[in-house]
Amino acid sequence: MKGIQGLILAIGLGVAGALFNWAYLAGKSSQETMVSFVGIKGNTTVNRGEILRDEDLVPVRIPQRLVGNLKDFAVRYDGKGSVVGQRVSRNMTGECLLLREDLKTPPQKLDLEEGEDVWWIPVDTRAFVPSLVKPGDMVSFLIGRPSLPTPAVPGRPRSAAEAGDDFSTGQIKPIGPFKILALGNRLGSAEVMRAARMPQLQENVLAIRVSDHVAGERRMAEKLWSLLQAANFRNVGVTLHNRKN
Repeated sequence: MKGIQGLILAIGLGVAGALFNWAYLAGKSSQETMVSFVGIKGNTTVNRGEILRDEDLVPVRIPQRLVGNLKDFAVRYDGKGSVVGQRVSRNMTGECLLLREDLKTPPQKLDLEEGEDVWWIPVDTRAFVPSLVKPGDMVSFLIGRPSLPTPAVPGRPRSAAEAGDDFSTGQIKPIGPFKILALGNRLGSAEVMRAARMPQLQENVLAIRVSDHVAGERRMAEKLWSLLQAANFRNVGVTLHNRKN
């Protein structure tokens, strides 16, 4: 009997210890500092390009010790007023965090450094898909020469279009690479433009960077322009270079 009583006593002490431990942890959790971030309310869908309304948003509470660098990517709930009225760049369904990435807006201006210029190059839209190219990509231009190069005239130096570009009828020579700064009025991705419901205009005109800091880039741009003039700005194609390179 004494053994059974001891066993019962041990079980009772174990249960009591577990209850006290649970009570302690519950008390600590209730005192833990929480940080609230902006989330999309459950059963709510905000489609890409739609405006965030105050009634679409809820606080998502996270223990401060677990926040880490989330504050660099998500929006604090105490700053909710800064996101109400903004458009989202992707479809969002309830019970998810709102990220800063979801509020991307199209850039408003071209950023140029000292010694950099912008040249606009018209291309043939029949052989070019603008939506697959974005600012920052590197491209080369394909220009077909309609005729044989002009023979050199004694006493007259050859032009940039003539020098070093002797290729016969039908041959194509890529000129580049050049960095794309804009496609028409699009300075960012096509998705961000669509999300902002901004019309995309003249995407067949590529703005390229011409920099004095890149060896030979300005001379290459001058040669490109001479070839474009010789071809009457017709039948200009584009080669998109591998983004990994």
